[in-house]
Amino acid sequence: MSRSDLKDLGELLDEGQSGLVVVAATDLEAHIEDAIARANKVEKKQLQADQQALGSEIDEAAQSDGTAKS
Repeated sequence: MSRSDLKDLGELLDEGQSGLVVVAATDLEAHIEDAIARANKVEKKQLQADQQALGSEIDEAAQSDGTAKS
């Protein structure tokens, strides 16, 4: 996320009492929209991610907390 995206997120959270940040693959967008249908305000941002690097980081995190995949 860019610095300006984080600033926008902070401003949205200042306006309300709570917030939810969801990061998901684009093919899950319809399911997520259904789940947040009652939200007062929705802000969408598309992020670019290195899938291999992300997968490696998830595996490392899982190993460090003892829930590594076999």
